[in-house]
Amino acid sequence: MQAKSMQRVREELWREDEPSYNRTWDEIEAVLFSAINEMNAQRAKFQLRKNTGPKEATYRALMKYQRAKGIVDSLRWAIGTRGQRSPLEEGLGD
Repeated sequence: MQAKSMQRVREELWREDEPSYNRTWDEIEAVLFSAINEMNAQRAKFQLRKNTGPKEATYRALMKYQRAKGIVDSLRWAIGTRGQRSPLEEGLGD
């Protein structure tokens, strides 16, 4: 009976289908800072490889840049950065 009670308590405290919202601002800002650094690094790699590198490496750098940009835009939108449009408003490049 006690195991059943503990299971119910766990389900009430945390459910997989619901967000936990337990991140601190420091954690969020650290992830944002890291994503901005990654975005800038991949953009620099793309520019360099666009001029000198093989096509495959150029496309890989571009894809990594776009992924990092999506993360940055989403985080900025989620934390309410003034003037940041929803990442979905820009479209998905169809």
